Amino acid sequence: MIPKRYLIATLFIAAMLLIMAVVRGPEAARTGGRSPESVAAPLGLESFERIAELKVQEGWAPRFQGALDPDQWEAWPYGGGFGTPWEPASAYLGDQGVALNGPKGQSEVALWKGLEWRHYRFDAPIASARLDPDKGTRLLVTLVLGADRFRTQLLEIPEGRVIWSVESGPWSRFSWDGESVLLGRLRPEGGLLLASLPMDEEPLEPTLAPWDEKGLPAAPKGLATKEEQLWDAGRDISGFRLMVPWGPEARLWFPRKDRLWISEKDRWSSWKLEDRVWRRMEVGEGRLSALPPVAMARTIKPRTGAGLRSTAPVEGGAWSEVPADSKAWPDYDPAWTWLSLEGGHTSWDLRWGKDMDGLPQERQRAALDRAFRSDWRTASRLRASVRGWLKEGPEVALREVQGAAWIWTGDRVLLVRLPPLERMRWMRKHGRWK
Repeated sequence: MIPKRYLIATLFIAAMLLIMAVVRGPEAARTGGRSPESVAAPLGLESFERIAELKVQEGWAPRFQGALDPDQWEAWPYGGGFGTPWEPASAYLGDQGVALNGPKGQSEVALWKGLEWRHYRFDAPIASARLDPDKGTRLLVTLVLGADRFRTQLLEIPEGRVIWSVESGPWSRFSWDGESVLLGRLRPEGGLLLASLPMDEEPLEPTLAPWDEKGLPAAPKGLATKEEQLWDAGRDISGFRLMVPWGPEARLWFPRKDRLWISEKDRWSSWKLEDRVWRRMEVGEGRLSALPPVAMARTIKPRTGAGLRSTAPVEGGAWSEVPADSKAWPDYDPAWTWLSLEGGHTSWDLRWGKDMDGLPQERQRAALDRAFRSDWRTASRLRASVRGWLKEGPEVALREVQGAAWIWTGDRVLLVRLPPLERMRWMRKHGRWK
Protein backbone atom coordinates (compact mmCIF):
# COMPACT_ATOMS: atom_id res chain seq x y z
CA MET A 1 0.00 0.00 0.00
CA ILE A 2 1.07 3.61 -0.71
CA PRO A 3 1.79 5.50 2.52
CA LYS A 4 -0.86 8.10 3.27
CA ARG A 5 1.67 10.96 3.48
CA TYR A 6 2.89 10.25 -0.08
CA LEU A 7 -0.67 10.24 -1.40
CA ILE A 8 -1.41 13.59 0.28
CA ALA A 9 1.82 15.09 -1.08
CA THR A 10 0.98 13.89 -4.62
CA LEU A 11 -2.50 15.41 -4.50
CA PHE A 12 -1.07 18.69 -3.16
CA ILE A 13 1.48 18.93 -6.01
CA ALA A 14 -1.21 18.15 -8.61
CA ALA A 15 -3.45 20.88 -7.19
CA MET A 16 -0.60 23.44 -7.31
CA LEU A 17 0.19 22.55 -10.93
CA LEU A 18 -3.47 22.97 -11.86
CA ILE A 19 -3.60 26.40 -10.21
CA MET A 20 -0.41 27.48 -12.02
CA ALA A 21 -1.80 26.32 -15.36
CA VAL A 22 -4.99 28.34 -14.86
CA VAL A 23 -3.07 31.46 -13.78
CA ARG A 24 -0.34 31.27 -16.43
CA GLY A 25 -2.45 30.03 -19.34
CA PRO A 26 -3.30 33.48 -20.84
CA GLU A 27 0.28 34.71 -20.23
CA ALA A 28 1.70 31.73 -22.10
CA ALA A 29 -0.43 32.59 -25.12
CA ARG A 30 0.77 36.19 -25.08
CA THR A 31 4.40 35.15 -24.83
CA GLY A 32 4.31 32.72 -27.71
CA GLY A 33 2.43 29.78 -26.26
CA ARG A 34 -0.76 28.43 -27.80
CA SER A 35 -4.06 30.00 -26.80
CA PRO A 36 -6.93 27.80 -25.58
CA GLU A 37 -8.67 28.39 -28.93
CA SER A 38 -5.69 27.03 -30.88
CA VAL A 39 -5.71 23.74 -28.99
CA ALA A 40 -9.50 23.33 -29.06
CA ALA A 41 -11.11 20.43 -30.85
CA PRO A 42 -11.36 20.91 -34.64
CA LEU A 43 -14.45 22.73 -35.87
CA GLY A 44 -17.03 20.24 -37.15
CA LEU A 45 -20.50 20.27 -38.65
CA GLU A 46 -22.07 20.83 -35.23
CA SER A 47 -20.06 24.08 -34.86
CA PHE A 48 -22.04 25.89 -37.57
CA GLU A 49 -25.69 26.75 -36.95
CA ARG A 50 -27.79 26.55 -40.12
CA ILE A 51 -29.74 29.77 -40.60
CA ALA A 52 -31.33 29.03 -43.98
CA GLU A 53 -31.25 26.49 -46.81
CA LEU A 54 -32.11 27.12 -50.46
CA LYS A 55 -32.62 24.12 -52.74
CA VAL A 56 -31.10 24.78 -56.17
CA GLN A 57 -32.82 23.22 -59.17
CA GLU A 58 -30.80 21.41 -61.82
CA GLY A 59 -29.08 23.92 -64.12
CA TRP A 60 -29.12 26.77 -61.58
CA ALA A 61 -25.90 28.06 -60.02
CA PRO A 62 -24.51 31.11 -58.14
CA ARG A 63 -22.47 32.15 -61.19
CA PHE A 64 -22.57 35.36 -63.21
CA GLN A 65 -22.69 35.33 -67.02
CA GLY A 66 -20.63 37.69 -69.15
CA ALA A 67 -19.27 39.48 -66.08
CA LEU A 68 -16.40 41.82 -66.86
CA ASP A 69 -15.12 44.50 -64.49
CA PRO A 70 -12.86 46.79 -66.53
CA ASP A 71 -10.12 46.88 -63.88
CA GLN A 72 -10.24 43.20 -62.88
CA TRP A 73 -8.51 41.25 -65.64
CA GLU A 74 -7.55 38.25 -63.51
CA ALA A 75 -9.97 35.55 -62.35
CA TRP A 76 -11.67 36.43 -59.04
CA PRO A 77 -12.50 33.63 -56.58
CA TYR A 78 -16.21 32.89 -56.76
CA GLY A 79 -16.68 33.14 -53.01
CA GLY A 80 -15.32 36.67 -52.95
CA GLY A 81 -13.47 38.35 -50.11
CA PHE A 82 -15.02 40.46 -47.37
CA GLY A 83 -17.85 41.65 -49.61
CA THR A 84 -16.58 45.26 -49.75
CA PRO A 85 -17.72 47.58 -52.57
CA TRP A 86 -14.23 47.89 -54.08
CA GLU A 87 -14.08 44.14 -54.75
CA PRO A 88 -15.43 42.59 -57.96
CA ALA A 89 -19.06 41.59 -57.52
CA SER A 90 -19.74 38.27 -55.78
CA ALA A 91 -22.84 36.12 -56.22
CA TYR A 92 -23.01 35.92 -52.41
CA LEU A 93 -24.56 39.20 -51.23
CA GLY A 94 -23.35 39.91 -47.72
CA ASP A 95 -25.28 37.80 -45.23
CA GLN A 96 -28.60 38.46 -47.00
CA GLY A 97 -28.80 36.64 -50.30
CA VAL A 98 -27.43 34.91 -53.36
CA ALA A 99 -27.65 35.62 -57.11
CA LEU A 100 -28.46 32.64 -59.34
CA ASN A 101 -28.45 32.05 -63.09
CA GLY A 102 -30.50 29.24 -64.61
CA PRO A 103 -31.35 27.65 -67.95
CA LYS A 104 -33.13 29.46 -70.83
CA GLY A 105 -31.83 32.85 -69.73
CA GLN A 106 -33.67 32.86 -66.41
CA SER A 107 -32.12 34.33 -63.27
CA GLU A 108 -33.03 35.46 -59.77
CA VAL A 109 -31.72 37.01 -56.57
CA ALA A 110 -32.91 35.17 -53.45
CA LEU A 111 -32.77 37.20 -50.22
CA TRP A 112 -33.31 35.82 -46.72
CA LYS A 113 -35.76 38.29 -45.13
CA GLY A 114 -38.07 37.81 -42.16
CA LEU A 115 -37.19 34.11 -41.81
CA GLU A 116 -38.19 33.37 -45.40
CA TRP A 117 -36.74 33.52 -48.91
CA ARG A 118 -37.83 36.40 -51.13
CA HIS A 119 -37.23 35.88 -54.85
CA TYR A 120 -36.53 38.66 -57.35
CA ARG A 121 -36.71 37.10 -60.81
CA PHE A 122 -35.44 38.32 -64.18
CA ASP A 123 -35.90 37.18 -67.77
CA ALA A 124 -32.22 37.67 -68.63
CA PRO A 125 -28.93 36.34 -67.21
CA ILE A 126 -27.27 38.29 -64.40
CA ALA A 127 -23.79 39.68 -65.14
CA SER A 128 -23.37 41.51 -61.83
CA ALA A 129 -25.31 41.89 -58.57
CA ARG A 130 -24.58 43.88 -55.42
CA LEU A 131 -26.34 45.12 -52.29
CA ASP A 132 -25.62 48.69 -51.28
CA PRO A 133 -22.82 48.78 -48.70
CA ASP A 134 -24.67 51.01 -46.23
CA LYS A 135 -28.03 49.50 -45.25
CA GLY A 136 -28.54 46.70 -47.76
CA THR A 137 -31.84 48.21 -48.94
CA ARG A 138 -30.83 48.71 -52.59
CA LEU A 139 -30.13 45.88 -55.02
CA LEU A 140 -28.02 46.70 -58.10
CA VAL A 141 -28.32 44.18 -60.93
CA THR A 142 -26.77 44.22 -64.42
CA LEU A 143 -28.49 41.96 -66.96
CA VAL A 144 -27.29 40.51 -70.27
CA LEU A 145 -29.93 41.34 -72.88
CA GLY A 146 -28.10 40.03 -75.93
CA ALA A 147 -24.85 40.28 -77.86
CA ASP A 148 -23.06 43.30 -76.31
CA ARG A 149 -26.33 44.58 -74.84
CA PHE A 150 -26.68 45.16 -71.11
CA ARG A 151 -29.09 46.87 -68.77
CA THR A 152 -28.60 47.90 -65.13
CA GLN A 153 -31.46 48.19 -62.66
CA LEU A 154 -31.59 49.61 -59.15
CA LEU A 155 -34.28 47.97 -57.00
CA GLU A 156 -35.68 48.87 -53.60
CA ILE A 157 -35.45 46.02 -51.08
CA PRO A 158 -37.54 44.24 -49.85
CA GLU A 159 -40.37 45.69 -51.97
CA GLY A 160 -38.62 44.94 -55.27
CA ARG A 161 -39.67 48.28 -56.81
CA VAL A 162 -37.46 49.33 -59.72
CA ILE A 163 -36.10 52.80 -58.93
CA TRP A 164 -34.44 53.19 -62.33
CA SER A 165 -33.37 51.05 -65.28
CA VAL A 166 -30.75 52.19 -67.83
CA GLU A 167 -28.64 50.93 -70.73
CA SER A 168 -25.16 50.00 -69.52
CA GLY A 169 -22.06 47.92 -70.00
CA PRO A 170 -21.40 44.49 -68.43
CA TRP A 171 -20.70 45.73 -64.88
CA SER A 172 -21.91 48.15 -62.21
CA ARG A 173 -20.86 49.08 -58.69
CA PHE A 174 -21.70 51.34 -55.76
CA SER A 175 -19.45 54.08 -54.48
CA TRP A 176 -17.75 53.12 -51.24
CA ASP A 177 -20.03 55.48 -49.32
CA GLY A 178 -23.08 53.78 -50.86
CA GLU A 179 -24.55 57.05 -52.18
CA SER A 180 -24.06 56.65 -55.92
CA VAL A 181 -23.77 54.07 -58.71
CA LEU A 182 -21.03 53.81 -61.32
CA LEU A 183 -21.37 51.94 -64.60
CA GLY A 184 -19.84 52.16 -68.05
CA ARG A 185 -18.66 50.35 -71.13
CA LEU A 186 -15.56 50.06 -73.27
CA ARG A 187 -15.50 51.78 -76.65
CA PRO A 188 -14.55 49.44 -79.51
CA GLU A 189 -11.85 51.85 -80.73
CA GLY A 190 -10.40 52.26 -77.23
CA GLY A 191 -11.26 54.16 -74.07
CA LEU A 192 -13.79 53.65 -71.29
CA LEU A 193 -17.01 55.61 -70.91
CA LEU A 194 -18.01 55.93 -67.24
CA ALA A 195 -21.33 57.20 -65.92
CA SER A 196 -22.39 57.91 -62.34
CA LEU A 197 -26.05 57.96 -61.35
CA PRO A 198 -27.90 59.10 -58.22
CA MET A 199 -29.29 56.46 -55.89
CA ASP A 200 -32.92 57.37 -55.33
CA GLU A 201 -34.14 59.34 -58.33
CA GLU A 202 -34.54 58.89 -62.06
CA PRO A 203 -31.38 59.74 -64.04
CA LEU A 204 -31.27 63.41 -65.04
CA GLU A 205 -30.22 64.81 -68.40
CA PRO A 206 -26.83 63.22 -69.15
CA THR A 207 -23.63 65.24 -69.14
CA LEU A 208 -20.13 64.58 -70.49
CA ALA A 209 -16.83 65.73 -68.99
CA PRO A 210 -15.27 68.39 -71.29
CA TRP A 211 -11.62 68.00 -70.16
CA ASP A 212 -11.24 71.80 -70.35
CA GLU A 213 -9.77 72.61 -66.92
CA LYS A 214 -7.37 75.56 -66.94
CA GLY A 215 -3.72 74.73 -66.40
CA LEU A 216 -4.18 71.01 -67.07
CA PRO A 217 -3.29 69.06 -70.24
CA ALA A 218 -5.90 68.69 -72.95
CA ALA A 219 -7.75 65.41 -73.43
CA PRO A 220 -5.77 62.66 -75.21
CA LYS A 221 -6.25 62.65 -78.95
CA GLY A 222 -9.36 60.78 -80.10
CA LEU A 223 -11.08 60.91 -76.69
CA ALA A 224 -14.73 62.01 -76.75
CA THR A 225 -15.41 65.26 -74.90
CA LYS A 226 -18.62 66.22 -76.76
CA GLU A 227 -21.88 64.36 -77.20
CA GLU A 228 -21.57 64.10 -80.99
CA GLN A 229 -18.19 62.36 -80.62
CA LEU A 230 -19.73 59.39 -78.79
CA TRP A 231 -20.60 56.17 -80.59
CA ASP A 232 -24.22 54.98 -80.72
CA ALA A 233 -24.07 52.71 -77.64
CA GLY A 234 -22.30 55.45 -75.69
CA ARG A 235 -25.08 57.95 -76.39
CA ASP A 236 -27.62 55.51 -74.92
CA ILE A 237 -25.94 55.56 -71.50
CA SER A 238 -27.46 57.94 -68.95
CA GLY A 239 -25.79 59.72 -66.06
CA PHE A 240 -22.88 62.05 -65.43
CA ARG A 241 -20.44 60.69 -68.01
CA LEU A 242 -16.69 60.71 -68.35
CA MET A 243 -14.54 59.29 -71.15
CA VAL A 244 -11.06 58.15 -70.06
CA PRO A 245 -8.11 56.36 -71.72
CA TRP A 246 -8.08 52.67 -70.88
CA GLY A 247 -5.41 50.01 -71.26
CA PRO A 248 -4.73 46.50 -69.92
CA GLU A 249 -3.41 47.73 -66.55
CA ALA A 250 -5.75 50.67 -65.99
CA ARG A 251 -7.73 50.88 -62.75
CA LEU A 252 -10.43 53.06 -61.21
CA TRP A 253 -11.67 53.76 -57.69
CA PHE A 254 -14.99 55.35 -56.71
CA PRO A 255 -14.74 56.14 -52.97
CA ARG A 256 -17.47 58.81 -52.82
CA LYS A 257 -20.37 59.90 -54.97
CA ASP A 258 -18.40 62.99 -56.02
CA ARG A 259 -14.85 61.55 -56.16
CA LEU A 260 -13.22 59.34 -58.78
CA TRP A 261 -9.62 58.23 -59.26
CA ILE A 262 -8.21 56.86 -62.54
CA SER A 263 -4.81 55.25 -63.13
CA GLU A 264 -3.57 54.32 -66.59
CA LYS A 265 0.03 53.26 -67.23
CA ASP A 266 2.22 55.76 -65.33
CA ARG A 267 -0.31 58.60 -65.38
CA TRP A 268 -3.21 59.22 -63.03
CA SER A 269 -5.98 61.73 -62.45
CA SER A 270 -8.46 62.59 -59.70
CA TRP A 271 -11.96 63.85 -60.51
CA LYS A 272 -14.69 65.71 -58.66
CA LEU A 273 -18.36 65.95 -59.57
CA GLU A 274 -19.33 69.64 -59.67
CA ASP A 275 -22.70 70.92 -60.93
CA ARG A 276 -23.43 67.47 -62.44
CA VAL A 277 -20.19 67.48 -64.49
CA TRP A 278 -17.01 65.51 -63.78
CA ARG A 279 -13.94 67.82 -63.62
CA ARG A 280 -10.29 67.07 -63.01
CA MET A 281 -8.86 68.13 -59.66
CA GLU A 282 -5.32 66.84 -60.14
CA VAL A 283 -3.19 64.90 -62.62
CA GLY A 284 0.28 63.47 -62.18
CA GLU A 285 2.93 60.94 -62.99
CA GLY A 286 3.46 57.68 -61.16
CA ARG A 287 1.62 54.46 -60.47
CA LEU A 288 -1.58 54.99 -58.51
CA SER A 289 -3.21 52.33 -56.34
CA ALA A 290 -5.32 52.36 -53.18
CA LEU A 291 -5.30 51.26 -49.55
CA PRO A 292 -9.09 51.04 -49.30
CA PRO A 293 -10.87 52.56 -47.50
CA VAL A 294 -8.06 54.46 -45.77
CA ALA A 295 -6.09 56.24 -48.48
CA MET A 296 -4.88 56.48 -52.04
CA ALA A 297 -1.31 55.38 -52.66
CA ARG A 298 1.16 56.68 -55.25
CA THR A 299 4.58 55.42 -56.34
CA ILE A 300 6.86 57.52 -58.53
CA LYS A 301 9.86 55.70 -59.96
CA PRO A 302 12.87 57.95 -60.51
CA ARG A 303 15.50 57.09 -63.10
CA THR A 304 17.75 55.71 -60.37
CA GLY A 305 17.06 54.41 -56.88
CA ALA A 306 13.95 53.15 -55.17
CA GLY A 307 10.46 54.46 -55.88
CA LEU A 308 9.16 57.47 -53.98
CA ARG A 309 5.91 56.66 -52.16
CA SER A 310 3.18 58.91 -50.80
CA THR A 311 -0.44 58.73 -49.66
CA ALA A 312 -3.46 61.05 -49.84
CA PRO A 313 -7.00 60.95 -48.43
CA VAL A 314 -9.52 59.16 -50.66
CA GLU A 315 -11.48 62.42 -51.05
CA GLY A 316 -8.36 64.16 -52.36
CA GLY A 317 -5.94 66.57 -50.73
CA ALA A 318 -2.28 66.95 -49.92
CA TRP A 319 0.09 64.03 -50.51
CA SER A 320 2.19 62.82 -47.56
CA GLU A 321 5.53 61.14 -48.21
CA VAL A 322 6.13 57.64 -46.86
CA PRO A 323 9.54 57.18 -45.18
CA ALA A 324 11.99 55.48 -47.53
CA ASP A 325 12.80 52.75 -44.97
CA SER A 326 9.12 51.77 -44.53
CA LYS A 327 8.11 48.26 -45.47
CA ALA A 328 7.00 47.89 -49.09
CA TRP A 329 3.25 47.69 -49.68
CA PRO A 330 1.89 44.41 -51.03
CA ASP A 331 0.99 44.34 -54.72
CA TYR A 332 -2.37 46.01 -55.24
CA ASP A 333 -5.33 43.65 -55.23
CA PRO A 334 -8.99 44.50 -54.48
CA ALA A 335 -8.99 41.67 -51.94
CA TRP A 336 -7.17 43.92 -49.46
CA THR A 337 -8.92 45.91 -46.75
CA TRP A 338 -6.84 48.39 -44.73
CA LEU A 339 -7.50 49.35 -41.11
CA SER A 340 -4.83 52.07 -41.19
CA LEU A 341 -1.67 53.02 -43.03
CA GLU A 342 0.05 50.49 -40.79
CA GLY A 343 -2.12 47.45 -41.35
CA GLY A 344 -4.13 45.60 -43.98
CA HIS A 345 -5.40 42.06 -44.55
CA THR A 346 -7.50 39.84 -46.81
CA SER A 347 -10.15 37.22 -46.09
CA TRP A 348 -7.63 34.59 -47.21
CA ASP A 349 -5.55 35.62 -44.19
CA LEU A 350 -2.79 37.52 -45.97
CA ARG A 351 -1.72 40.41 -43.77
CA TRP A 352 0.62 43.39 -43.80
CA GLY A 353 1.83 45.76 -41.10
CA LYS A 354 2.13 45.93 -37.36
CA ASP A 355 -1.55 46.68 -36.76
CA MET A 356 -2.30 43.07 -37.74
CA ASP A 357 -0.35 41.55 -34.85
CA GLY A 358 -3.50 40.94 -32.81
CA LEU A 359 -5.52 39.30 -35.63
CA PRO A 360 -6.08 35.58 -34.90
CA GLN A 361 -5.58 33.01 -37.64
CA GLU A 362 -8.48 32.29 -40.00
CA ARG A 363 -9.44 28.60 -39.74
CA GLN A 364 -13.17 28.46 -40.49
CA ARG A 365 -12.94 28.34 -44.29
CA ALA A 366 -11.18 24.97 -44.21
CA ALA A 367 -13.46 23.75 -41.41
CA LEU A 368 -16.57 24.54 -43.48
CA ASP A 369 -15.07 22.70 -46.45
CA ARG A 370 -14.58 19.60 -44.30
CA ALA A 371 -17.97 19.86 -42.61
CA PHE A 372 -19.97 20.02 -45.86
CA ARG A 373 -17.82 17.79 -48.05
CA SER A 374 -20.11 14.79 -47.54
CA ASP A 375 -23.07 16.90 -48.77
CA TRP A 376 -21.03 17.78 -51.86
CA ARG A 377 -20.23 14.11 -52.50
CA THR A 378 -23.92 13.20 -52.24
CA ALA A 379 -24.88 15.96 -54.68
CA SER A 380 -22.08 14.87 -57.04
CA ARG A 381 -23.52 11.36 -57.23
CA LEU A 382 -27.04 12.64 -57.88
CA ARG A 383 -26.17 15.31 -60.48
CA ALA A 384 -23.53 15.03 -63.14
CA SER A 385 -23.41 18.85 -63.46
CA VAL A 386 -22.08 19.29 -59.92
CA ARG A 387 -18.64 17.92 -60.81
CA GLY A 388 -18.53 20.44 -63.64
CA TRP A 389 -19.32 23.37 -61.35
CA LEU A 390 -17.54 22.22 -58.19
CA LYS A 391 -14.57 20.07 -59.12
CA GLU A 392 -12.79 20.00 -55.75
CA GLY A 393 -15.47 20.38 -53.11
CA PRO A 394 -18.17 22.70 -51.77
CA GLU A 395 -17.87 26.42 -52.41
CA VAL A 396 -17.37 28.52 -49.26
CA ALA A 397 -17.91 32.28 -49.05
CA LEU A 398 -17.08 33.78 -45.66
CA ARG A 399 -18.76 36.98 -44.49
CA GLU A 400 -16.80 37.34 -41.29
CA VAL A 401 -17.87 40.83 -40.25
CA GLN A 402 -21.51 39.69 -40.36
CA GLY A 403 -20.62 36.43 -38.60
CA ALA A 404 -22.00 34.27 -41.42
CA ALA A 405 -20.92 32.11 -44.36
CA TRP A 406 -22.46 30.73 -47.55
CA ILE A 407 -21.85 27.13 -48.67
CA TRP A 408 -22.86 25.81 -52.09
CA THR A 409 -22.83 22.01 -52.06
CA GLY A 410 -24.17 21.60 -55.60
CA ASP A 411 -27.87 21.00 -54.99
CA ARG A 412 -28.26 23.46 -52.10
CA VAL A 413 -27.01 26.83 -50.93
CA LEU A 414 -26.83 27.15 -47.16
CA LEU A 415 -26.43 30.19 -44.91
CA VAL A 416 -24.74 29.30 -41.61
CA ARG A 417 -23.76 31.23 -38.53
CA LEU A 418 -20.06 31.27 -37.64
CA PRO A 419 -19.14 30.39 -34.05
CA PRO A 420 -17.99 33.38 -31.93
CA LEU A 421 -14.28 32.59 -31.89
CA GLU A 422 -11.62 35.09 -30.92
CA ARG A 423 -11.11 36.07 -34.56
CA MET A 424 -14.82 36.83 -34.94
CA ARG A 425 -14.73 39.14 -31.93
CA TRP A 426 -11.68 40.88 -33.40
CA MET A 427 -13.37 41.27 -36.80
CA ARG A 428 -16.51 42.76 -35.28
CA LYS A 429 -14.42 45.27 -33.38
CA HIS A 430 -11.78 46.17 -35.99
CA GLY A 431 -12.85 44.67 -39.31
CA ARG A 432 -15.71 46.97 -40.26
CA TRP A 433 -14.62 49.20 -43.09
CA LYS A 434 -17.24 51.94 -42.52
